[in-house]
Amino acid sequence: MKRKEKIGSEKELFYDRFSKDWETKINNLETNKRLKVVFDDLINTKELKNVKFLEVGCGLGYFSNKAFRLGAKVTGIDIGSSLVSINKKKTPKGNFKVASASNLPFKNNQFDIVLSTEVIEHVDNQKKALSEMIRVLKKGGILVITTPNKIFKPLFDFLSFVKIRPYQGNEKWIYSWEMLKIMKKNGLKLQKERYFNFICPNLVFDLFENTSISKYITINYGFRFYKK
Repeated sequence: MKRKEKIGSEKELFYDRFSKDWETKINNLETNKRLKVVFDDLINTKELKNVKFLEVGCGLGYFSNKAFRLGAKVTGIDIGSSLVSINKKKTPKGNFKVASASNLPFKNNQFDIVLSTEVIEHVDNQKKALSEMIRVLKKGGILVITTPNKIFKPLFDFLSFVKIRPYQGNEKWIYSWEMLKIMKKNGLKLQKERYFNFICPNLVFDLFENTSISKYITINYGFRFYKK
């Protein structure tokens, strides 16, 4: 019998190995905040009705499930088979596959909206993954990406070093201006930008997110791009 080829490196598969405990360890405040940023600020909920929606790195399924409930025809991929199983149970009418973000199993120009939230920093070949998202996106389609801001990377490295943050996966964070440069080079147009989690996810700190300097000292950023 032919041995099934393993998809992904050990670091890329960290969350799949952690999947049984991830639900209990998740920061619900941060997740709910990100759901709001994605579906209230970066994507108009009306845009999801009957569109072909792809989530690259569907994780525990919160975002794919919400897109489905808002009327989208949902497809999701994740490198982890356990995580794909979770998504199939959470959103039975969705289409979920085990696949790498760097090698999406879809034809060109397939999806109206592609979402990748807090995933690209965990991918080995980031530029290939971004080009794959662009490839499968239809002309006139929307690509939404959220990811941590690299300026906070030293702090998170320290938290990992002192064992406060027991994370063992990839942490290839990208500066916001680097992401914009990559997307512009690939012919995408920036439509919206959102900087969030000022210092840390906190209802009081959220009030500072819209200040002129917030983009420099928020942990996360989100961009909405348009494929011309």
